[in-house]
Amino acid sequence: MFKNFLISMIFVMGTVGITTSGMAADNHYHDNMHELDHHLKNFKSAKDSKEARAALQGMQKSVEVCQKNLPSGLQKLKSKDAKITAYQGLLTDLLKEIKQAEQLVAANQLTKAQTLTVKMDQIKKQGHQAFK
Repeated sequence: MFKNFLISMIFVMGTVGITTSGMAADNHYHDNMHELDHHLKNFKSAKDSKEARAALQGMQKSVEVCQKNLPSGLQKLKSKDAKITAYQGLLTDLLKEIKQAEQLVAANQLTKAQTLTVKMDQIKKQGHQAFK
């Protein structure tokens, strides 16, 4: 009887651990999406290149973390799945826009760099609709 109880407890604890780790990964993903949104807003309202660079660096870090932490709907898929490829492609596109904005900021073209937020928002919304 004790053996059956022990086996049941091990099973329950394992299930709880798997569920909790999946929830933690999903929360981490959502936290980074919120961070990305926060930094994007800061970039849009940046008054100088220092503020802009800080916001862009934050955006880049958030995107890189999102590349490693898939949303819950993609976590069980194989890495070569078309949905994961599309998700990673959108994040890569977003990183390209961030890099382009960084180059414009470095060239003292903050206003022009901030126009890229339209494209960044489009990429973000597209990903949100497809992979939320």
